[in-house]
Amino acid sequence: MRRILLTTMAAGFAAAMTAQTTAQTAPASTAPAQAPATSSSLAAGGVAIIDAQRLALESAPGKEAYGRLQKMQAQKKDELDKVEKEARDLVQKLTDQGSSMPADKLEQLQKQADDKQKAWKRMQEDAQKDLQEAERKEMQALESRIGPIVKDFFKERRYALVLDSRAGIMYADDAVNVTDEVLKRINTNVALPKPAADNKAANTTTTAPKPAAPPAAPKPTPAAKKAS
Repeated sequence: MRRILLTTMAAGFAAAMTAQTTAQTAPASTAPAQAPATSSSLAAGGVAIIDAQRLALESAPGKEAYGRLQKMQAQKKDELDKVEKEARDLVQKLTDQGSSMPADKLEQLQKQADDKQKAWKRMQEDAQKDLQEAERKEMQALESRIGPIVKDFFKERRYALVLDSRAGIMYADDAVNVTDEVLKRINTNVALPKPAADNKAANTTTTAPKPAAPPAAPKPTPAAKKAS
């Protein structure tokens, strides 16, 4: 169950990252609206349909994870664009000035342009690997947070079979699609981490001021000793 859920949700994440889009709700169906399925309307051992991609992209923890991946992807893109521009500028310089350059200068510029292009290709490969690894870790963390909730939901309903809506199903009644209910269960039960400022404040312990030491007793003066 854990591996199946993780795989289907990872596919949803990957599809969204490739498309470079934010999570969107699917267009409304033209079919007549039907009442959502409830635990009383579904018999034990029944079949349910769930959209794992929506769980990954529309649940509160899924949005968090997706946002982090988008931020990382944007950063990688900026880095790649910078190196790509540098490579293009060197190639353009070769085109514009190469014919008038001394042989040694021309050879040096050609090497610089070639090295920069190779560096850009290596960065592309490294960026792809980094993003794939980050996505894998995010999906593992996401599954550990919402997987038990989803599994408990299925157990409560005593479903005999649960299918992903993107698994090539030819027809399914809307009443057996429980995605909205599962999303609601996840968002109700998964606590989001507090903002950084709140965490910092929560972790900061206030040290109570130490009580002031009592003033030292005055030393007796010579005159006082004599008098005693």
